[in-house]
Amino acid sequence: MDIEQIRADTPALAEIVYMNAAGAAISPEPIYNAMVFMLDEEARIGGYHTHYKYEQELEVDLYASVAKLINAKPSEIAIVENATIAWQKIFYSLALTWQKGDIILSSTLEYGANLVAFMHVKKLYGVETIVIPDNEHGEVDSDALDAQIEDLKSAGKKPVLIAISHMPSNNGLVQPAEAIGKIANKHKIIYLLDACQSIGQYPVNVKKIGCDYLTTTSRKFLRGPRGNGFLYASSQQLETIEPNTLDFFGAELDGANNYNLRKDARRFEDWENAYALRAGLHAACDYALDLGMHKIWKRSQIVSIKLRKAIAEIPNMHIADLGTIKSSIITCYHETKSSKQIRAFLEEEKIHLTLAGDHSAPWDGEKRKLPEKLRFSPHYYNNENDMDKLIEILKIAIQ
Repeated sequence: MDIEQIRADTPALAEIVYMNAAGAAISPEPIYNAMVFMLDEEARIGGYHTHYKYEQELEVDLYASVAKLINAKPSEIAIVENATIAWQKIFYSLALTWQKGDIILSSTLEYGANLVAFMHVKKLYGVETIVIPDNEHGEVDSDALDAQIEDLKSAGKKPVLIAISHMPSNNGLVQPAEAIGKIANKHKIIYLLDACQSIGQYPVNVKKIGCDYLTTTSRKFLRGPRGNGFLYASSQQLETIEPNTLDFFGAELDGANNYNLRKDARRFEDWENAYALRAGLHAACDYALDLGMHKIWKRSQIVSIKLRKAIAEIPNMHIADLGTIKSSIITCYHETKSSKQIRAFLEEEKIHLTLAGDHSAPWDGEKRKLPEKLRFSPHYYNNENDMDKLIEILKIAIQ
């Protein structure tokens, strides 16, 4: 992997130390240029005519690239406004079939926005959410999940969904997605994987994982634009699922009193779209595919392991990450100095990061009761100088 060329593609990296890929990674010039080009075309010939002119790229090639990224079929992909919309479109569509007393199974580290949805369907439909036990590393215990499902069934309860965040936002743990998939498939329970932090960082293979649905964003480790994301719905699930909202893109009118649902996953899309953002997503997928997802994961692991180790060696700094396999999300805190103070100091020195609070994973927050954490999320484009500068300034910041 040519790190110097990759950094040359992103001129801002010469000016700042960017450690917030888990928030919104900086797009390289090929992705930025793809969006600007499409906007320029819209300004030159109009939005409709730009779509007509680039229909092959926007309606065919884009879906092929997204599908290739996760080993899916183009017909199993829908492009939507963001990861939350993607997740909600699946979740609330599934909820149309649920009944009072049905059970959702999720992890201690589930994302806060998803918890709101769990509470919402409890209020609307009486559907309960139960937390899957963790193993000694803080990960979902797949054996305990298997036993938990058996116990629920024996008690006359119906588990209807396993919803898991693959790489939680609040620490570096990676959930055992494939092991969970095997349990879900064994018990024929629908499996929804939130891959918001995985796509663009990790070589995701939906067939190997065994998930029925996957949702993600463009703006994080994939390095695409803000304002779009995508979902995957397996061909098997598309035989039965009907979206909880539809317009006449997702369903074709059949006379004045009937409609026919689209056969593919694009039933979850609406007619209106931002085509410049779609061009950016397409470029982001192709950029990652050209580099190679296995190479990206390997490089990201080298960077994050080295940085996590260097932070852990600083006196009174504590790493908060769990898991046997860790992502490029690094969370840590100082014994006495607040993370807000440290972050402010680092930002003044052009080191860009964010904070990780309990709101992003409330169940984990209640369980571990840690202070607000610094969250560094390096990516394959970070080099030795970035890491050395971060450690140097961090040591000054905590004095």
